[in-house]
Amino acid sequence: MRYSVILSIVTALLTGPAWSQEHVALSVAGWTTRAKADDVTAYRCASSLCAAGSEVSYKRQPHRPGLTLAEFEAHHRRLADQNRGTGRIRDLRISAPQERVIDGVRVLQVRRDCDWVDGRSHALIESRLIGPSSSYSVVSVSPRPEWTINNFEGFLPRLIDIAALQGVD
Repeated sequence: MRYSVILSIVTALLTGPAWSQEHVALSVAGWTTRAKADDVTAYRCASSLCAAGSEVSYKRQPHRPGLTLAEFEAHHRRLADQNRGTGRIRDLRISAPQERVIDGVRVLQVRRDCDWVDGRSHALIESRLIGPSSSYSVVSVSPRPEWTINNFEGFLPRLIDIAALQGVD
């Protein structure tokens, strides 16, 4: 499931009571965008280019350049242990921790498989992009692992560009 990500970077200055930063938004063909709670930007599949039920989201995070893959993995394992068997979640599994560097941005990621009490399953990639002066969390989710991977890898180059920006803090 290859698709072309059409990028339109829109830069606007946001001002808050104690700080200002540049905000970068993506326009992606075949996906609808919406702002979720807590400054999360989410993209929902809206065409045959991605896969029904898919979502990719990202959020700016506190910049922690010293974060290790072991710490990142341990955090997600703790979350899985805390949430396994609660509410609608029957099981959560964490696997495939990996780290790579792309254009000077560290990419930490784990796979999370979630089984719901109603029999549905979702595959997720949980990731942290750590650039020179900013960090972002990225989550890709869909009903099938191969869709999750394709969607994540499709968005990753543009999100790397955002994380690689200098001086946005």
